[in-house]
Amino acid sequence: MVPTELILGSIGNLIAFIFCTGYAVYTFLRKGVHVKHKGWKTKDEAPKTFYFTIGIMILISILSLGAIIFRVYTYYFV
Repeated sequence: MVPTELILGSIGNLIAFIFCTGYAVYTFLRKGVHVKHKGWKTKDEAPKTFYFTIGIMILISILSLGAIIFRVYTYYFV
């Protein structure tokens, strides 16, 4: 049985992981990104914004997954 404090402590990281990974995949598959005050732009129209968005979303996803793994490791092994 997974302890309650482990689940409650990891919910925020799990939500960030799911949504950031989902948005990175969505923008990659649609080959575009939403630009503030300009709407949806394709990768060709806004390449820097596209790659920046993909990079930041993947970075947040990796950090969130790492935080979950670290929390589980420290709970069971430290």
